Amino acid sequence: MRQGSSSGGAPVTSTSGKDTGPSSVITELLASWNDIQLLQLTDFYWDRLEQAMEGGVHGVSLALTAENQFSGEEHRKISDLADKGERADSSKPLLSLVMEKGSRARRVMWETFVKMRNGVPKFDKILKEIQEHGCVPVHRPVLEIPRGLKDVQQKHKETLRAQTETLRVNTILMREKVKVFQLVDRYAELTVISTVRDRRLVEHELLARGRHHEEWREKHLRGELEKIRTDQLFQSSFSRSKSKSGSSAAVAGVPGIGKTTMVQKIVYDWATGKIYQLFQFVFSFKFRDLNSMNCRINLRELILDQYPYFGNFLREVWKNPQGLLLIFDGLDEFKHRIDFADSRRDTEPKHQCPDPEWWCEVSDIVYSLIQGKLLPRC
Repeated sequence: MRQGSSSGGAPVTSTSGKDTGPSSVITELLASWNDIQLLQLTDFYWDRLEQAMEGGVHGVSLALTAENQFSGEEHRKISDLADKGERADSSKPLLSLVMEKGSRARRVMWETFVKMRNGVPKFDKILKEIQEHGCVPVHRPVLEIPRGLKDVQQKHKETLRAQTETLRVNTILMREKVKVFQLVDRYAELTVISTVRDRRLVEHELLARGRHHEEWREKHLRGELEKIRTDQLFQSSFSRSKSKSGSSAAVAGVPGIGKTTMVQKIVYDWATGKIYQLFQFVFSFKFRDLNSMNCRINLRELILDQYPYFGNFLREVWKNPQGLLLIFDGLDEFKHRIDFADSRRDTEPKHQCPDPEWWCEVSDIVYSLIQGKLLPRC
C-alpha cells in the first residue's frame, strides 16, 4: 500500500499490505475522535495552524474543494491571496472558513494535514505532538486559589506590577545617565522561535542586515521554525508539557537582544491579569543577584528574601505546585555551573534538594526544579 503526499513528499510504503507508519497511527487517532474533540483540537492549535498553513495553503484549499467543502469561488479567493505572496493573509481566512463550514470541513482539513505532513514540516511537528499525547490536548484550567491566599496573591500582584511597570534605559546622548519609561510604551515584542538552530544558520543571521535579514528570517520561519508568543512558552511542544514532573522552557539569544526585558514583560502581564492566569503565583529571580548567596539556603528563604510578606503562607503555596511559575533570568551571568545532564546530582546526598525548605546550594535548587525533583508539577 502506498500513501502519497499532495505536497511532493516521499510516499510511505509497507510490505505487509497495511500502512503501519506514523501517518496511519495519527489517522486512526483522528478517526476515533468525535466532532467536539476535533473542534477542541483545532482551537488548541489555532495559532500554530495559521503559521503551518502558510506552507500549504493551495494543498489544503484544493483538498477541501475536492471534498465539496469549499466552492470553486472560495478556493480561487484563497489561492489568489497565496499567489500574491500573502501567505499569512491567506491562511487566516482559510482556517476561519473551515470553522464556518463545520465539523465535516474540520475533519477533511485534519486528514489533509496528515497527507501533506512530509512536505510541510510544521504540519509534521503538530501531528507528532498529537500522537505523543495520544489524546486531545486541552488548555490547562485555571486553579481556584484557596481563600486564605487571595489577600497575599493580591499583595504579590501589586508588588510585581510596581516593580515591572517602568523600563530603565541607559543613555549616552542625554544628560541623564538612566532614562525611565513606561514599559508598555517602549516594549518591543521579540520574535521567539521554536528550536535551537544550527550554528551556521545563527552565524548567517547575525551577519545579515536590514532587508537581507528580513528575507532570511521570513524564509526560515515559513519553513520549519515557528513563532511563539510569550503566553505560549509553556504550551504543547514548546515545553515538557506531557511530563508529570511539570513544564520547563528555555529562551536563548545573543546578549542585549531583550531577553531580560521580555521576562519583565511576562511578570508585568501576569500581575496585571493579561496572561498566565493559570498560575496562582509567579516568582522571578536574577542569577546576577543569586551570585551573592555564598551559603546553603532553601527555596523558602530565596522567596522570603524578595517577597517577605509571604511569611507563613508559603506552606499553603507548596500544596499546589502546578499553580507556580518560577523564572530564572540570566543563566550566563551565574558564577556556578549547572550541568543538567549530571546524574551524580541525583545520587550524591549533598546535591539533593527534595523539599522547598531543604537547605542546599542555589545551583542544586535550580537543578532540582528543572528536573522535577523539587516541587514536582510546578
